[in-house]
Amino acid sequence: MSALALAPRVGRGAELVGVQAARAGGGTDLGGEPTLDALVAEVWEGLAAHRSVACVMCGEEMAPAYGAHARPIGGACRSCGTRLG
Repeated sequence: MSALALAPRVGRGAELVGVQAARAGGGTDLGGEPTLDALVAEVWEGLAAHRSVACVMCGEEMAPAYGAHARPIGGACRSCGTRLG
């Protein structure tokens, strides 16, 4: 099994959300790394709160994406194009 280390490198006032925040929340596996569930849940909470967060793939800024209503329907990374939602 290979390990992927995600170190958030978010600028422009974005919240620190990602691996470090998921670790702080206690959603870790036996190796001390955050579970995928904990990581995605933490990122989604930030997006749902209308905040930019660290992209789960590259660590750059992921901004909330909106549909027809005022509530975010997901997020999109401004660097690598990863979409969540």
